[in-house]
Amino acid sequence: MKQKLFLLGFICAAFLLAAPVTVKAQTDPFYYESISNPSKTINFIIGVYHTKNEFITRDDGTGYTKMRIAVINKEGADPFKWSDYKIYIMLKNGDLFYNYTTKAQDGDLACNWTVQPGQNHIQYVCFDKAFDVSQIERVWLGMSDNKFFDLVKSDK
Repeated sequence: MKQKLFLLGFICAAFLLAAPVTVKAQTDPFYYESISNPSKTINFIIGVYHTKNEFITRDDGTGYTKMRIAVINKEGADPFKWSDYKIYIMLKNGDLFYNYTTKAQDGDLACNWTVQPGQNHIQYVCFDKAFDVSQIERVWLGMSDNKFFDLVKSDK
């Protein structure tokens, strides 16, 4: 009986070794930055997923681009309050613009929300412009105290 179990285990192991061992995960590039103060009461990571965007056409024929962002508030930090901060985008042709303030008080398009320590939050920001992600040159986070953070583009 032990021989049969050993043989069965050997055959299963052979099949597992013959199969592809890893599949490389396909990830889209994004812009990000880790931002903190010396006391770590502010300690979060922001990601701007520029390839996760959608152009929305309004009833009147105008439109806007909706783009996904994420904030990860690290353990031990104070609750992070997003207070209508702006994502600035500069295109390769020199155009510079930022997301506009929506009327939404809650939900995916709200401009004011809080992320508790150890939590993450996905939100959408809206731009009054149509653009292709291949046109993006640089991305910044602009905060209300006139501090700007240049976001770094990920390799993948």
